[in-house]
Amino acid sequence: MSIEYWFLLPVGVSIAFLAMSSGISAGTFWVPVYLLWAQFDAPVAFWMTLATMLCGYGSGIVRNLRQGTIHRGFLVQYLPFTVPAAVVGGYLSPALNVCWVILLFGVFVGGYGTQMLVQRRRRPAMRRTLRRGLPWGIAVSGGALLGLITVGFGELMLPRMLADRKLGRPADAVGAAVLIIFVTSLAATIARLNGPFMAALVEQHPMLLRAMAFAAPGVILGGQLGPMIVRQFNVRTLQLYVAVLLLLVGALMLVRFLAMAEFMW
Repeated sequence: MSIEYWFLLPVGVSIAFLAMSSGISAGTFWVPVYLLWAQFDAPVAFWMTLATMLCGYGSGIVRNLRQGTIHRGFLVQYLPFTVPAAVVGGYLSPALNVCWVILLFGVFVGGYGTQMLVQRRRRPAMRRTLRRGLPWGIAVSGGALLGLITVGFGELMLPRMLADRKLGRPADAVGAAVLIIFVTSLAATIARLNGPFMAALVEQHPMLLRAMAFAAPGVILGGQLGPMIVRQFNVRTLQLYVAVLLLLVGALMLVRFLAMAEFMW
């Protein structure tokens, strides 16, 4: 077996650990790896991102189910909106220029992370504000973003979950986010299996199998480790952790925008 993509094993462990311990979409980290490091074509990179996420999130769900860290109320609130939105986003993605969406989302997430850091000491007031109404707006916009650019859902959803008054353990919010992202990513993957994607998969499947041979074991292991660690976090610690990761996500999205813009121009 070729070891050309050996680096995806340690990278997969690290990315899955970050995603499973924070509820932030793993696609944020995988897209730059597949586009810039592995140098896959854009359609293949996006599909590989979704496929790798499914392996990692599947592993994380198993761990969260075993340790009982899934807030079932969040599943009822979000899934009826996220799945249809992801299907629409995935279906429309080949016809849209998502480059500027990526830029705007990167700026937004960086600003969101900065705001969370500034407001950490005012958590009770923030929780009162964010509890109003159903989260259908976040669910629809996050699901559509996941379908369009394979990222964006967890970054929007988890801060609101952590601000929910009815939340007991913060690990329950992360566990629910992991399950919601898994189901929504599966819907987006199916929606993206159109003509160009299928042609790319058929043409480059030997290379993709070599890559998945290392990426899949890595994310499965990381998916087991992340939920074990997040159980040790309280709400304030997890909010700080998520805020720092959002700043990193914002930077990665800007890098992705610059890479796509250079390719386009």
